[in-house]
Amino acid sequence: MNAELARHAAAQAKADEVIRSVAEAPDGPLLLVTVTDLETRQRLGTCFVTYQVDSTPQLRLVTS
Repeated sequence: MNAELARHAAAQAKADEVIRSVAEAPDGPLLLVTVTDLETRQRLGTCFVTYQVDSTPQLRLVTS
């Protein structure tokens, strides 16, 4: 296995782990979570998460 293939396999395994840990069944307001390899710009996984709307919104914009 060459170095690039090994890096991609490791990135995909981590993306799968992250998606499994946060994915929820769609029920209520939804956010789409996407895991993207920044080096290749390849989308490695996506899932939905729900959130609750409180009287004071707690959502923040997070940039990288």
